[in-house]
Amino acid sequence: MKLEEYSSIEEKATYFKNGEIKISVNIEGVFEKLAEFTEKGNGFIFRGCSEAKYKLYSSAQRIYINQEFHKQVPEDSIAEHYKNFVAGLIENCKVWNNGVVSKLLKSSGIDENNAIAYLSYMQHFGVPTPFLDYSYNPYVSLFFAIDNLTYKPSDNEIDNYFSLYYTYADATMFQSWKYVFDEKLKKEDISYETIDANDMSIILPDDELYQIINSVNIINQEGLFFYNNHPWYPLERTYKEFADFLKEEKGQARFDELMMHDTLSGCFNIHKSLIPAIRKKLDELGINKNYIYPDMADFRKSVTNEGILNILTLKK
Repeated sequence: MKLEEYSSIEEKATYFKNGEIKISVNIEGVFEKLAEFTEKGNGFIFRGCSEAKYKLYSSAQRIYINQEFHKQVPEDSIAEHYKNFVAGLIENCKVWNNGVVSKLLKSSGIDENNAIAYLSYMQHFGVPTPFLDYSYNPYVSLFFAIDNLTYKPSDNEIDNYFSLYYTYADATMFQSWKYVFDEKLKKEDISYETIDANDMSIILPDDELYQIINSVNIINQEGLFFYNNHPWYPLERTYKEFADFLKEEKGQARFDELMMHDTLSGCFNIHKSLIPAIRKKLDELGINKNYIYPDMADFRKSVTNEGILNILTLKK
């Protein structure tokens, strides 16, 4: 079963602010807008996507939908079945290789039953999770959108575009989702049952608990996560249904007070012919493969050689 995709740029307007906007010239204008975002501090977060047609599915959703696991159970049991699928992945992570990941958490002062910590670790190493990666750095997200991407012209317009998404992380509603994981839970355990009780959450790396330093990549990528518990709704649809429900239940005034928006985020749909110019601009900003994926072999060589050079040129 294939994942659903957007058939046109215009279709995205339902789920994203400016989702129908297409940028095919003046890449400088995009960078000027991103500079405005960065000048406002860490209020905005970003996600790059190599194809404008892709919906925002998590890796756990992609495998669950593609493999048609939902056919294993009656329709009214799919949500529970999907939850058990993710919970099972976490349990496998706990016991893998004689429990080495659990030992890593314990040695880092993290409760060995903290499901968010396992999911964070799993996400970093490519195990399916219900998380979607975002970054505080728009240029990092732009790099991920075009990394290894080449332009092959298509008669289907949307195939000629990639996307950069942006949203305001400090919205009151997002902050309230974060508080699901209060100080007590941070110091003790967080079961996946607790996480799954919430349709969505934004998980910000403002506590050492979620900054498991298993790779230097984490530092430069400036990442955080959105959580979506739905088996087949992409994040933007889960959000849209939640926002529509909240507006109907609480009214427009309360909706506005919570700094809610009708759609999950804004969107730049950027023509792939601009990729060479974007790469050049990112490289001028120091955002390249060496920055995103620090080469630890080069680290060993560079630090060692500099140390040798220093001692050889040291004046007596």
